[in-house]
Amino acid sequence: MKILAASCIAVSLAGCAAYDGHGLRVGAATEAEVRQLMGEPAMQFVDREGSRELLYPRGPLGVQTFKVRLNRDGVLEAVLPVLNDDTFRQVQPGMTRDEVLRRIGPPGETMEFARSHTVAWDYRYIDTWGYRAIFSVTFDESGRVVSKFTRRIERPGMF
Repeated sequence: MKILAASCIAVSLAGCAAYDGHGLRVGAATEAEVRQLMGEPAMQFVDREGSRELLYPRGPLGVQTFKVRLNRDGVLEAVLPVLNDDTFRQVQPGMTRDEVLRRIGPPGETMEFARSHTVAWDYRYIDTWGYRAIFSVTFDESGRVVSKFTRRIERPGMF
């Protein structure tokens, strides 16, 4: 029974390691290797010069999204965690929904506010100090950022 439990834990941990791209070598791994290890991305963006960004949210209640950058030849340039205070500080009033999606990926939750004609996108994450928090960004009816805020929802070690 102990061997079975230990095997299950090892398999679980091995599966989780793939979520962050662990084991992929920058400058050597191909897009096919990224997709084999991390799965199909939730979103992808292609730049004018042909480089790509793949977004991997780890939800629905996950607290991280990983952005994989591939050069125009499909070779891995970086795997970056994007749900963090530094990235959220870059979200500014006037940015479009597409700009926010490209920067931090799809939200975990959305909420519409009919009277103000706005929509909020919420992202659960672990803040710089280890607190579980929610980053919320609000868009007006034209799809532009009008406000943002962060709220802590739990103390460290409480989840």
